Formats: sequence, C-alpha cells, structure tokens
Amino acid sequence: VPGNHDIPLFNVIARVFAPYGNYMRAFGRDLEPVFASSAYLIVCVNTTRPRRHKDGEISRAQVERVCATLQRASHEQLRIVVTHQPVLVIRPHDEKNLLHGHEAAVRAWSEAGADIVMGGHIHLPYVRSIRERFDDLPRRVWAVQAGTAVSWRIRGEIPNSVNVLRHLPGDSVCRTERWDFDAGSNAFRRIHVELLALDR
Repeated sequence: VPGNHDIPLFNVIARVFAPYGNYMRAFGRDLEPVFASSAYLIVCVNTTRPRRHKDGEISRAQVERVCATLQRASHEQLRIVVTHQPVLVIRPHDEKNLLHGHEAAVRAWSEAGADIVMGGHIHLPYVRSIRERFDDLPRRVWAVQAGTAVSWRIRGEIPNSVNVLRHLPGDSVCRTERWDFDAGSNAFRRIHVELLALDR
C-alpha cells in the first residue's frame, strides 16, 4: 500500500495532479488491492492523503468496503487488513502517528471478522493484541507492525526487518516470524516466533 513518502512533498504540481504517479509506475494502478487464496484474504487500504504529508486517515466508505470484503471470506481464510499507519501503538510518543479514524475502523473490522491489521509507518516491529487498547472488541484482532524492510531509514538500534506470517487453511493459529538483517552474515535471520490465537 502507498505510504506518506510515496506522495511528492516538494513537487507541488505532481502532488496535486498525480500524487501516486511514481507509486503506480512501480506497483500498478490499484492502490487498494485484494489478494485471496485458500489460506489468506488480504485487504489493502490506502490511508494516505495528498493533502496530508504524514498523517493517515480512513474514510467511512473505505471502512465499509473492507467490512464487505471481510464478510465474504471463507472460514478457512486468515483475514488480514493492511494499512500504512498503525491502529495500535506501544510507545506514548507514537500516539500522534495513529491512523485517523482507527477506532471506528478497528471496531467495524473486528465485527466483520478481521484477524490481523498490518501496519508500518513508525519503523518499529511488534505484535500485540488490539484488545490491549480496545478490550470490548467482539473478537480477537492482532496488530502486526512492520519495521524497516529495505530502506536505510532505520530507527534506533533496530536493524532492517521483515515479518513473515504462516497460516494453513482452517488453522486456529497464525505463526508470525520476525526476521532481522544481520550485517555480519549479510542475511536476514529469524529472531522471534509467536503463535497468534485466532477466533474461529
């Protein structure tokens, strides 16, 4: 999904008339793709806005579109929603980076059957239950936050990292793996594994 740095900041003409031009040349015209297989349903949401450089937001129409897609999922599929900005943060100074409209979105997506909301933006990898913040959700939903995969823009002492999710159709758990880049071996190494219980 597009991130805030995919929108030109200083090229005002491109920002107004073709804000996603560079992104589309690299990744295609669909800013909100959906991927479905027997094991996964992944619904991507464009939470960037050309009028905002950093903050992300989600509209009611986007929330409803995601809900409609989630409600069509099979019982076998792991249901994932992907946004750029986070819906749950673990550090107080990241509160300002929360997706605008995340509360209504998380509640609606939980009711519609979401299992995981994946995000990025703050370059900090973690996995948490969204019930830590919203304890009245009708079902368990996990926040899986990405670190910095391939950019030089790492934060603090956290190296480049990627998350790998593994799920077999119908399983009641999802295996999440965090892989960090090890400069000494010039390779990514698995450093953490967590099993996420799913409401089935």
